[in-house]
Amino acid sequence: MKKIVLTMLMGGSLAAQAADNLKFHGTLISPPNCTINNDQTIDVKFGNLLINKIDGTRYAQNVPYEITCDSTVRDETMAMTLTLSGSVSDFNPAAVNTSVAGLGIELRQNDQPFTLGSTITVNEQSIPVLKAIPVKKSGASLKEGGFDATATLQVDYQ
Repeated sequence: MKKIVLTMLMGGSLAAQAADNLKFHGTLISPPNCTINNDQTIDVKFGNLLINKIDGTRYAQNVPYEITCDSTVRDETMAMTLTLSGSVSDFNPAAVNTSVAGLGIELRQNDQPFTLGSTITVNEQSIPVLKAIPVKKSGASLKEGGFDATATLQVDYQ
């Protein structure tokens, strides 16, 4: 009987030793805080546009922006994205509504429409070129005068 008890104790001690051979460790990090243009408004100036020359190609302007992040620590499984939001024109899902009926400002990334409400994945080291192009609703008769439009470009790291 003593022999059985001793064997059971030894078995229990072996199980306890095996439980301690596994360790877990890591580092918790927050996603980097990224900003566009140092949180300053990006102003795209078109100047004077001839009403009858607005064709969705002419008057394209580069959108001058930069992305900066406060940390160099990155999780390679996370992606940096840009999202465009604003008041969508009633004739073009990639055009921001302006103060002039029938006129919109279409944004394009790498010469493709950047539809409002959509998200694109970007590389922080090589951000896409964004262009703003005046577009006119088919059949619209634009009136002379100033125009303005606003949109929001948001960067996320997720």
